[in-house]
Amino acid sequence: MELKISNKFLEVRLESFGAELIGLKDLVDGREYMWQKNPKFWAKCSPILFPFIGSLKDNQYLYKGKSYQITTRHGFARDYNFEINYQDDKSVEFLFGSNEETLKIYPFNFKLYLKYILDGKKLRMEYKVENLGDKRMYFSLGAHPAFAIPIDEKIDYSDYYIEFEKEETGDTRVLNGVLIDSKKVEKVFDGKKLVLAKDKFKNDAIIIENPNSYKVNLKNDKNKYNISFTYEGFRYIAFWNIVGAEYICLEPWCGISDFDNCNGNIEEKVGIETLETKEKFVRKIEIEIL
Repeated sequence: MELKISNKFLEVRLESFGAELIGLKDLVDGREYMWQKNPKFWAKCSPILFPFIGSLKDNQYLYKGKSYQITTRHGFARDYNFEINYQDDKSVEFLFGSNEETLKIYPFNFKLYLKYILDGKKLRMEYKVENLGDKRMYFSLGAHPAFAIPIDEKIDYSDYYIEFEKEETGDTRVLNGVLIDSKKVEKVFDGKKLVLAKDKFKNDAIIIENPNSYKVNLKNDKNKYNISFTYEGFRYIAFWNIVGAEYICLEPWCGISDFDNCNGNIEEKVGIETLETKEKFVRKIEIEIL
């Protein structure tokens, strides 16, 4: 089911399946800022990543000596319909909870909330995880919004760039297939500016661990395109594109794909988050159209 919230500046379109952000339109100039799900390249727009980020080694993990299989990347929450927990003119809160099906592959009782709040030219996305069980819960949480990169005869993909709030080393994690290479780190850029060349993502995502910046701007000086993206509290920030597609994903993660040398034990998984019984985990993202 599709829902809309709007004010005089922005129109936000949301889909209850996966609690997905599918539209962010500037009502002043008519520009749509979200990728519009072209299945030729990628049929998603802004999936929620839970309870895992990326891939599991051999599509499985161990918990208390038992093996559990999850064959999908980025967990499973994005493939379920969310309830509408709350809605008014300027906000919508979605809710998804553990059920008989999820408990077979992920033995934790939880509630997962994603709330969208429209405030002027800002859209806040508030994520909340609750541990409803009687044991410590292990999980990852991430966002995956794809922003449209308009290209024409005068504007090239490489005219767009990501500007970091602070200086960065540009050292990034490298993928070995779908897993993180335990032996390699590559230097992709240096300073505050990452230019979006067409082949920049030929080896999949660019992943920065413990960034100095918790805000970036996606910009193009030629067409005055400027999005401010704030992601405080996330251990990783990743950037991804399928070569030839006119978008860039900005992906804050609390968690990461399995490393190629991992032992599969969820309790020892790099980047994993934990919640004790009845505890809550909250993270926020803010998108501002400038």
